[in-house]
Formats: sequence, structure tokens, C-alpha cells
Amino acid sequence: MWVWLALPGAFLLSWFISALLVRRGGSWLLDVPVERSAHHRATPRGGGIAIVISTYSFLIILASQGFLNLFQFSVLLCALPVAVTGFADDIRSLSVKVRLPVHLLAASIALFLLGPVPEPFFSGLVELPYILMSALLMIALVWLLNLYNFMDGIDTLAAGQCLFVSGAAAILLPDTQVALVWVCAGLFVATLGFFLWNLPPARLFMGDVGSTFLGFFLGLLGLLSHFDGSLSVWVWVLLMGVFIADTTCTLLRRWASGFSVTQGHSTHAYQHLARRLGSHSQVAWLLTAVNVVWLLPLAWLAAEHPEYGVALAFSGIVPLMIAAALLGAGTEAIANAVADTKDQA
Repeated sequence: MWVWLALPGAFLLSWFISALLVRRGGSWLLDVPVERSAHHRATPRGGGIAIVISTYSFLIILASQGFLNLFQFSVLLCALPVAVTGFADDIRSLSVKVRLPVHLLAASIALFLLGPVPEPFFSGLVELPYILMSALLMIALVWLLNLYNFMDGIDTLAAGQCLFVSGAAAILLPDTQVALVWVCAGLFVATLGFFLWNLPPARLFMGDVGSTFLGFFLGLLGLLSHFDGSLSVWVWVLLMGVFIADTTCTLLRRWASGFSVTQGHSTHAYQHLARRLGSHSQVAWLLTAVNVVWLLPLAWLAAEHPEYGVALAFSGIVPLMIAAALLGAGTEAIANAVADTKDQA
């Protein structure tokens, strides 16, 4: 019973913290627009802290009620240092020399707790030594939190993606894995509380504390479900396919063109699309349609037939990378200014 009551509680806590930041965060968490920004007015950032606090509050209740064991809780707790570093970065920009070691250490601890990677990881196509596999997964986790951060550039996109991934995963997870279903449900309602304040025109931005935390936390959820055999990691890759395709295509194209991959820019496919449509809402709805119509059925197939997980992941993501390239991902915008619409006012 307490868990059912905790769900609306997590939502209300997230909503309340977000409201507090909207009212009080303008003096020390203000995001002032720059040339590449998709917004025209200064807006408080750091709203992702509401998601972090609400999610972990819910996890503590799950653990206290016996729905979440100590091992699962410990692995998911590894996302907390990432969130703390992100919040510090929102308050005062941190160097990558400070952020990267924290991210790598958090990923290393999580993988140490998880232990040896169960095979077949790559759907039986190839088997790698433990050390090499662990190194790849560590890089993948750090890459995931960064790509999620890169995709947090317009209203509701990053929060909406988390709602889709956590909601879809809760449906696809088998009945035997009640713990992770509850975790997904808690993450969903915690994100929803912030999401309402991020609707266009956004009154609060997620900030690095939210985007890096969500990318890392979803990665940990995917690994937990893969390690316990309940849901292949390739299902999670498909569910996050829009973000993976856009970011990968954008950075590869910029790298091939001689641009620095660490330099700030506004050349993602979704940013080009926002300039063309002049609306954040239309882009968010379009990507939601791609998630539901294209990626969700493929994720369901990967859940039903894990032996085809790698093939299905490539089949789902490669066409999206082609679409991103056609939209101009990785190329400089013809016009730097975003149309002044009601969404962005």
C-alpha cells in the first residue's frame, strides 16, 4: 500500500521542487540565452534536481518495503554522483577535467557491482573478454549520459523521452521483474512532475543535473535488466534510438568535417527541425510519433526474440541516422536564429 501512495507522492514532490526553483532559482540558476540557444528569454535551469530527489525518495521507499533489494539499490545509487556533479555544473560551470573522472568512476563502480557480463551480450554474434567488455560498457554509460545532455536543447524533448522510455520499459518488462517495473514507474512520475513546468514556453529547464542523471540512470536500468535476464539491453537501445541516432550522426559528421566534437553547437537534427518548423512542440510530437510507431514495435520484437537484438537495434537506428543526415545533422545551420514562436517566447 505504501508503494502505491508513494507514486503520487513522488509526482507531487517533483512538481513542488520544480515550482520552488521557478520562484526562487532565477537569482542563482538562471540560463541566459547565447547565440546557439533555442530560447529567447532567461529561464531557471537545474530543474532535473526535482527528478533526482523524487526518484531516490521513491527508491528508498521501495527498498524499505522489500520491493527493491540492496544490490539493485546500490547499482542505481551510482547515478547520484553524476547528478551532484551536474547540479554543480548548473550552478557554476565545471571543467571536463572535473566532470569526466566522476562519470568514469561512477560507471566503474556500477560495473564492478554488476560483475561479469552475461553472455550472449551481442546476441551470440561475438564474445569479448571480461576486461574488454567492461571497458566498452563503461564508455557506453558515459557516452549515454553525454548524448542525453546533447539532446536537451528544446522544451520537453529530454523529459518526454524519459517518459517514453520508462513507460515503455515498464510495459515490456516481464511480470517476474516487479522491482524494475516499480523503478520505471517511479522515474516516470518523478519526470512528469518536472515535465509540466517544461512545457512550451518552458518556465524551467532540466539542466545538466537532469540530462546527465537520466542518461546514466536509464543506462543502469538497462544493464540491470540485461544482467538478470529480464530484458535485453538492446531493447533499451531501441527505446533510446532517436537520441542515439541523432547524436551519433551529428558528432560523426562534425568530426569528419574537422569540427571539435567538444565545442558547443546547434547542429543536431532536432535543432535543424525546430528551426524549420519554428516550434518546439511540433518537434517533440514528431519524435514521439517515431518512438511509438517505429521504435516501440521493434523494441517489443527484441524483447520477444533477444537472439535478434543486435540486428533489430541496427535495423531501427540506421534509418534514423540516415533521416538525421538528410535533415542536416552535423552541418552548420543556414540561419542561426530560431523563429520567434509562441513556443519559444
